[in-house]
Amino acid sequence: MIDTQIEVPIIVITDNGQKLEEVFFSPSSIVAIFNAATVTKEEKKIINIRGIFKKSGSSNYGGYYYNRLKDEASESYITLVTSALMHNQLEDNKTIEFKGFITRKTTTKGSIDIIINLIELLSERVNKFSEEEAKKILLINRKVDIGFKDLDALIKNSIFNNQRISIKVIMGKAGIIDSDIKKGMEEAIALCDIEYHRISLSAPDQIISKIKSLDNPGTDLICVARGGGENLEVFENLDICESILNRNAIIASAIGHADNITLFEKLSDKKFITPTQFGNYLKEIFNSTIEEFEQSKAKLAKDITTQLTANYGKQIQNLNEQINASKALYEKTIIESNKNHSEQLLNLTNKLKSFEDLAKKTTEEKTNLHLTEVTNLKKQIQDLTTMHQSQVTQINNLQAGQMKSLNEQIQTLQNQQSQKDKLIEQANNLASNYQKQLQQVRSDSGINWVAIIIALIIGIIIGVAIFGKH
Repeated sequence: MIDTQIEVPIIVITDNGQKLEEVFFSPSSIVAIFNAATVTKEEKKIINIRGIFKKSGSSNYGGYYYNRLKDEASESYITLVTSALMHNQLEDNKTIEFKGFITRKTTTKGSIDIIINLIELLSERVNKFSEEEAKKILLINRKVDIGFKDLDALIKNSIFNNQRISIKVIMGKAGIIDSDIKKGMEEAIALCDIEYHRISLSAPDQIISKIKSLDNPGTDLICVARGGGENLEVFENLDICESILNRNAIIASAIGHADNITLFEKLSDKKFITPTQFGNYLKEIFNSTIEEFEQSKAKLAKDITTQLTANYGKQIQNLNEQINASKALYEKTIIESNKNHSEQLLNLTNKLKSFEDLAKKTTEEKTNLHLTEVTNLKKQIQDLTTMHQSQVTQINNLQAGQMKSLNEQIQTLQNQQSQKDKLIEQANNLASNYQKQLQQVRSDSGINWVAIIIALIIGIIIGVAIFGKH
């Protein structure tokens, strides 16, 4: 179901108050847009189609079955819709030619499914390629996509860089091809670190396991080798052939036959018809590379000699030019230096005379300045002495006045203290008399309020007199 609301406008207000519409698309609307934009001329008309019928549909949907139509030489396939009647007539894994048309269906996963609808069956025949042959073609195509590694370049680079090549040879348990390889290699054996691993070449599991175990960073080349004879079916095994794809090491084959090329050989990076040819190849490429290397070194030495000779001549010329330029500059510098020396000597003589005159004048000025400073210092000392004596007199007068004032204050305080003592004595006498009168009153068993009030008044007067002095 396609979402009927293709786009949803959102109103956006800018800073200047202008209204703009910002559109948001839903997932289904995006699928619908691409679905509508990829219309081809082959759609909605009858076309001729061929492929391998794969009966995968098991349920009837409204009288139709959904099967698969596969490529004859690859694993690609497409959905094929057939009627129930046609579905029952078609045989699985057979190549069919028919008339049909293309339709499309969008999914909830955001994809577009292409569907072939069968209308009329034209022919049905056995596949041009069997399923095993189709897988072999698929492996070859994968190898082509991956690419074939360059064994020649590996060996040459190793020789140029003075590096040894690590070679692992997989051979039969009872095979003797190791001697054939060593015999063919001759002096090239100095280039290689070669190991021979014996297994059963009729056991696919052992071949696969050995290839995987030897394919490590320390191995440059893995070569599967065997002598002549029959029973080469093992090298058509799809599992073995698939196991040599995406290997880090270079894969080579040296299978002793020349009539038929097995799938394993087709997928190998390098193919040799016999183990002996493999050994001869290592010797020949070693010798040719060494020869090329020697020629390259000779040419390089010649080129370097020519370049050095040209550079040496140019350097000699440059040095002579630099010497002549330095000589001319030296002579010019000597002349200018003598001239500058004479001018500097004259200037120094004039400066010396001026300095002597200035020193004489400065000495006289310093003597006069010294006498003036001595006179000023004597006057300052006399002024300071007079000022000091005046300050001492003022301090003495001030101290005498302060002492007189303090003595007068002390005499006044002593007089006040004497008067206070007399008042206290009078108050004590009054209090004693008051006590006697109070006792007399109590003994008479009567209270003389007039006497009490008079005593209180006298006490108040005495207190005022005492504390008022302070």
